[in-house]
This record gives sequence, structure tokens and C-alpha cells, in this order.
Amino acid sequence: MTIAQTRIDSPERMPDGRDRPEEGSRSRDWRGKYRALLGIFLLLVIIFVGVGQVSLNRNDISLEQPLFRFSLPSLPGISFSVGGKLENLVLPLLVLWILGVAWDRSLRPRKTPFFPPLLIFLGFAVLAYIFSPFRSASWSNGLRELLLGGGFFLAAGAILSSPTRQRTALSVLYISVGVSALAGLYLFSCRIYFPDTPQRIWLSFMHPNTTGSVLLLLIPLGISLAIGKNHIRLRILTGVVTVFLSLAMVLTFSRTAWLGLLLALGVLVMHCRLRFYLLGGFALMAAILVLGINFGPQSYLQNRVKSISAFTSDPNILKRLVYWSSASRMIQNRPLLGYGPGARVFQAAYEKDFNLVETGEAPVHAHSMYLALGIGVGIPGLLAFFWLIAVSFNMLRSAAARGSSAFRRFYGRGLTAGLAGFLIGGLADNPFFSFRVMLVFWLLLAVATAGKTRLFDLVKATEVG
Repeated sequence: MTIAQTRIDSPERMPDGRDRPEEGSRSRDWRGKYRALLGIFLLLVIIFVGVGQVSLNRNDISLEQPLFRFSLPSLPGISFSVGGKLENLVLPLLVLWILGVAWDRSLRPRKTPFFPPLLIFLGFAVLAYIFSPFRSASWSNGLRELLLGGGFFLAAGAILSSPTRQRTALSVLYISVGVSALAGLYLFSCRIYFPDTPQRIWLSFMHPNTTGSVLLLLIPLGISLAIGKNHIRLRILTGVVTVFLSLAMVLTFSRTAWLGLLLALGVLVMHCRLRFYLLGGFALMAAILVLGINFGPQSYLQNRVKSISAFTSDPNILKRLVYWSSASRMIQNRPLLGYGPGARVFQAAYEKDFNLVETGEAPVHAHSMYLALGIGVGIPGLLAFFWLIAVSFNMLRSAAARGSSAFRRFYGRGLTAGLAGFLIGGLADNPFFSFRVMLVFWLLLAVATAGKTRLFDLVKATEVG
């Protein structure tokens, strides 16, 4: 037997002479493919979070953006919808992720300061649901969405394990929301408005107020990433998309979102110590307002701007004062466990016991994120949420000041400003009324904690040793 035959017949080699792969390398290869599958699934979820429902020959969802509905008379028997209920996309992602955690340690969530307040907050939500007098309503659009949102945060943080994946996820988010914004601008130019609020833009986030809440997060972050020393393609993408998002923000006619954006831009400029961008930001907003006046119904925009200074006589503000008074009494009635999470719980409790002043309409939610949380999960749960927000600001502050890369630093600065505006907007609106908004919120925080090196690490990995 020759030496060559000995090498080919060796158990360490394949019949064609190649090295036989070891069991460990096979396992690592399958783990890598599984992680890639999870990454693709996550990107699909992000796409439908931004774009919304895409339907063929189906028009049964009245509040979904109509631009992504297609009708083919030649194929009347084919009818389907993709991305309609985000719960049906998030749940399979969480199942696949949990299965992967069992045999891939890299998919396990990293222990971060987010864990204690997040788990305590979700724990109070579960207790509030158990003792809720409106349990069925609390589960359908309350506890289920909170649990899915918290699980989405953990899964996204584990899947986005590298800066490349984090930038990819952000790019997909900006592209999908940007597509929805362009669609909304086109519909607005055709005088197709959100049906419940005429003369206001219609995006995939349903109500213009919830659209404004999403844009409060994305516009400051997009500006920060565009002006930062990041990858050139990310800078161009976020910069271009942010222009369209800013125009859409004006056409939401959400006064709360407008004021929140002003605050967010101020925080961003002071945080970055770039006085020039303060003037540039206000000049950009002034130009967009002029475009909005000429692009849309001028009288409506003027009335919305004037109503900010005359808020004490504005009928919508007066209605919200009634709802806030009722919400405060609800919290006083059940301060520890609340009534159970979910907007329908507030509506049920209001109509049953707290409708003391007739407003001519049935309130869909409490019109305040904090009052809604206090009603849903009680004061202890609300304090846990404040704890989570405090941890978020602390981590983002550390990232902005001492992040290990330009991407991490400018991401920390932009999200700090966006989160500040988002929380201010939550005083008069309830953005968590929309599950899509909730997923954007959790995704952005997940990117802040994702990766082998946390966003707020103080030293570059290349500098170790």
C-alpha cells in the first residue's frame, strides 16, 4: 500500500482526499446557518413593521395604508395578506429563537442593566392581568403585546450580535418606514387622508399621532447617524430618509409630536455640542413648514399651529382633560395592581364607572402613556417602567460619551434625543396603543444592548492588552 493510498483511506480524510470535517466544525456550521435564518426572519419582521400590510385582492382592514393593497381582476379567486398582524410574525420568531437558545449559547441574552426593570415590569403586568376585572380585554391587546414586545427585545438583542447586523437592521428599518412615508406623501398629494382625521397624512402606523411618535424616535437618530463619522452608505441612507420623515412629521399635524421634535433637536444639539446644527435644524424645520403650508390645506395647518397657543379652549384638549381626570381616578381606585394592561381595559372601565362628563365620543385610550401604564399595571409597574427608562438613558449617555466606535457614539446621542422627545410626547399621547410603535421602541433599545461588546463599553476590543 502506497503512502497516497494510506492518506486517502485514513479515517481523518474523505475518499476524494479532502480533510474529514470534525464534529465541532459541523456543529458550528449549523449554528451559523441557524443564526443567519433568525437574522433573515428578524429583517422580515422589521420590513412589515415599517411598511405594514401588503395585500392582494383584500381590502378588509380599513385603517391599513391603502397604497399596499393590490387588486387583480384577472385573479379574483386569489386573496392573501402578508404582514397584517405583527403578532403572527413575532411569535414564530420568538419560538425559533427559544429553540436556538437551547443549543447555541451565543443566542442567549446577555445580562445587562435592562434585565431587572424589564422583568419586574413584565411581572407586574402579569399580576395585573391575573387580578384584572376585564381579563379578556386585557389579554387581547394588552398583556400579549407586552410579552411579545419584551421577548422581541431579548431576541433582537441576541440576534444582532455584530455591528454589521445592527447597521443592517437599522438600514432596513429606515428603508421600510421611508417607503411608508413616501406612500403617505403620495396619498396626501392625491387628497387621500387618514379616514378618522381628515387632512392628515396616512402611514402604516395608523393614526397620525402614533406616526408622530415613531418619527420622534427616528428623525433625531437619523440626523445623528447622518452627521456622524459612520459608514458612508449608512450616512447617506439615514440622511435621505430623514428628509422624507421630517416632511411626513409636519403633515401628521400632531402638535405633541411637533413640540417633542423641537425638544429632541435641542437635546441632540446640546448633546453633540454643535451649535451650527441647531440653526440648521431650525432652518430645515422652517423650510418644511413652508412646504407643508403650500403642499397641504393651508387653513388646516394654520389652525393647528394657532391651537398650540390657545390650548385652553381647544375642544380636543378639553376632552383629554376629561379623560385624564377619569384616568387619575382609576389609578386611585386600584393603585397597586391596576385594571390590567391594554387600551380596551381603559375603555371598558371608563364606560362602566368613570364616564362622568359626556364628550360625545367613546375614548379609545387614555391619551397619555403614563396614565395608561398606571391604569394597566399599577403604580409599582409604572415605577418599574421609569426604572427601565432611567437605565436606558444612563446606557445611552455612556455610549455617547465613551462608545467604542463612531457608530456607537452617534447612535447613543441620536437615540438619547429621540427617546427624550418620545417621552415628552407620551405626556399627551399613548404611543404604546400601537403594537408597531412598541416594536420600533424595543428594536432601537435592543440595538443599544446588542453584540458581544455592549454599546456602552468604554474601551475598544482592539485596545485590550
